[in-house]
Amino acid sequence: MNKLLFSVLLLIASFACNSTSGSERYRISGTVKNHPAKSIRLEKMTLKEFIVVDSSSIQNDGSFNMEGVTEKGFYRLALDMQTFWIFYLEPVPYRVAIDLKAAEPFKISGSADNDELQAALRYINDKQRTIQSARSGMTMAQFGLISPDSASKLIAVLNNAGKELETYCLQNAKNAKNPLLAMFYITNLPVQNYAKENLEVIQRMEREIPNSHYTKELREFYNNYEAQAKAAAMVGSVNVGDLAPEIDLPDPEGKNIKLSSLKGKIVLVDFWASWCGPCRNEMPNVVAAYNKYKNKGFTVYSVSLDKSKEAWINSIKALNMQWPYHVSDLKFWQCEAALRYGVQGIPATFLLDREGKVIGTNLRGEELQKKLAQLLP
Repeated sequence: MNKLLFSVLLLIASFACNSTSGSERYRISGTVKNHPAKSIRLEKMTLKEFIVVDSSSIQNDGSFNMEGVTEKGFYRLALDMQTFWIFYLEPVPYRVAIDLKAAEPFKISGSADNDELQAALRYINDKQRTIQSARSGMTMAQFGLISPDSASKLIAVLNNAGKELETYCLQNAKNAKNPLLAMFYITNLPVQNYAKENLEVIQRMEREIPNSHYTKELREFYNNYEAQAKAAAMVGSVNVGDLAPEIDLPDPEGKNIKLSSLKGKIVLVDFWASWCGPCRNEMPNVVAAYNKYKNKGFTVYSVSLDKSKEAWINSIKALNMQWPYHVSDLKFWQCEAALRYGVQGIPATFLLDREGKVIGTNLRGEELQKKLAQLLP
């Protein structure tokens, strides 16, 4: 995961609205059932925060109404901090039905673009549930509660769900009629893997909606990514056949651990972070490889790009990262080791032989398992 990628809850960005004419008025009416809230909020979603743009009292019969002027974009209706629904807002009448006991607790009609967004959210959430379920199963595998064959199947489920999600977002980013929806899809992909496609969406937005805050902010974030990628490339790069540069950083107790101290072992140098969703999705694969080959001379040297020591330590425990080699300077993307290795996105891995030479990069899932099987039969 990279610095530009939106989390699932912060799927897209929109910033303070431009002045618009009366013809741009939105109208939202609906009902709320089986929730104690006395009011409902309309919140604009930004990269950094949720901005309340409107609210309405919920009447005794559960009805509410909102009307106002704001920029087209991505918003949410919120009953409280944990109960909210994302939708696409534009100047058309919307009808909303919220019932917390219904099979479908949130129904909304009024906009074709919103219909597309709702379908996309359902697909993405379904894939995320599949990934989370497989990750939970991998936790059982780590404790020997399921067979190696079942663990291999779970790894395949993780990898396939991730690939399907990326393919879905990439295709829809190309085909979306609305440039804002194209932005929604592309910002769910890792920018370091799809920089060209990200740039194509931005250029489309600059042609079609040049004055939109979405366009300006996404361009700014992309430019920052590009500058950081170039800076990282200038600092260093590590390729197969190179002797791995030394890393000497502190562990959670403050004691430095040198990478060179692990010579004699097959070592996976793994750059990750607690806030990185793809890192967390990949970690069960790394844990499975460690448990399978640790007694044959394999280990993992994890370098965290966290800023929070607490989040770093808690995630080590939560993800069952049982190897003893965890280091970080807590400098986020300015991590000295990441710069030295030319890391532009995470997870990023470097597999080292017993002499500390790089023999593979970014090996994941089955690829890592196959490589280790060759090295440690």
